[in-house]
Amino acid sequence: MPKGTSRRPSETPLIIDADPCPNGQIKTYREQFPVKCGGYKFLRLTFHHTIVAGTAATPREKGGLLAVKDITFKTSKNEEPISTPALGLHYFNKLFTGVEPVYDPILAVDGVYDQVIDLPFAMPFFTRQEDTIIDTKRYSHLEMKISLGGLADMFATPGDAQLQTTLDIALLRSKTCMDPEGWGDPHFLPYIKHYPRFRADTIGYLDIERATDLILFGFFAVAHDLAAWGTEGVAFTGDPADCLDHITWKNSVLPFVDKQKLGWFKNERAQMSNDREFTGMYPHLFTRGGSYKNAFYCGGQTEIKFIIDTILGSPTTPEVDLVVFGARTLRP
Repeated sequence: MPKGTSRRPSETPLIIDADPCPNGQIKTYREQFPVKCGGYKFLRLTFHHTIVAGTAATPREKGGLLAVKDITFKTSKNEEPISTPALGLHYFNKLFTGVEPVYDPILAVDGVYDQVIDLPFAMPFFTRQEDTIIDTKRYSHLEMKISLGGLADMFATPGDAQLQTTLDIALLRSKTCMDPEGWGDPHFLPYIKHYPRFRADTIGYLDIERATDLILFGFFAVAHDLAAWGTEGVAFTGDPADCLDHITWKNSVLPFVDKQKLGWFKNERAQMSNDREFTGMYPHLFTRGGSYKNAFYCGGQTEIKFIIDTILGSPTTPEVDLVVFGARTLRP
């Protein structure tokens, strides 16, 4: 058996079926997640939004995703591999699978609107994807919290509309290693984090986490203009806009992305996502060889900054969501 390919076949159990998700609340799932049962490659969340439209008007196309405000996944060792709104995961999966995940655009019409969100533990751009699977034999429990919004995320004017939401959760896992030496075990814990949204024209930069146990595979920034709609500080609201230029990622010594212009990112996003019209998306990969070995190391740094030097055009309120992704060292 070649080393690095020594895991048993995958299986896909349904672990949550049509669980009610009340609007505006936080749902917590813990005992539903099986442990001591192999490695989690991803979780697939399918939200079913049942809408009675009534007098609702001006629907938001991705309102069903905007209504899932935050998804946080934790382990019993207090590790936190994922913490991001649903749209952060939606864009991650679109970039790195080349296919936009399934979602039903919200309409002011009665119906059931499905939104599918994958939590990717196995990084899709790795040659050896089991490097970052969730190895359940290490944990006594796993936990996921989901913060939910509601009709105000789906319609500019909710009117007297009614909403009921249910959730299905399915798991793709690979069974235990066939190799007794554990060659199919992961090296790291995956890491996907959304940073609080910020104004590009008045703040213009973010300080990135520095930690000796953290490496980063890449990042993507999403720019929006709030001229027509959206709320300052509310993730992923507003109209996507190509309004950023001269983007830098640097530590205290040198830049690793050095004042790159919009044209660079247009080609990056087209190649990654197979979508030339991916307006507002600014992605970058440090890891380009299918391995973690050329990742950006966050330890031993006095500073790490993401910087926007130039605003293009005349956006009214340019705001930026930044998602970084990488891996952490497994805790003992």
